[in-house]
Amino acid sequence: MRVVIGWVASRHDVPLDRLDDVQLAVETLCAEEPQEGGDLSLALSTADGRLAVRLQGLQNQLVKAALLATEVFRPCEGCRLDVSLFLGALVDSYRVEADQGASFAVAMEKRIS
Repeated sequence: MRVVIGWVASRHDVPLDRLDDVQLAVETLCAEEPQEGGDLSLALSTADGRLAVRLQGLQNQLVKAALLATEVFRPCEGCRLDVSLFLGALVDSYRVEADQGASFAVAMEKRIS
């Protein structure tokens, strides 16, 4: 995923610091996934000076709960780090979206200009 994000970023002149933020956000979500998880898919697009990233096929329901929580400083019980605070610092916006079955997707946006 890192290579794909890097390739898209290079084609759209994304500054290195913003590229690093997006790659770290995706890696953070992937790190919380169970070893026996299903397939993940990554979709990237650029428009209006923004890089849109959608990671789908996520399984970790504790991460989903943390991302949907309304209390900012309430850590996700069982997670290695507070994913919502981390993503909030790395990308301009994110949202949890429904996916097939018990899996979910996270859509993120980062300004690139």
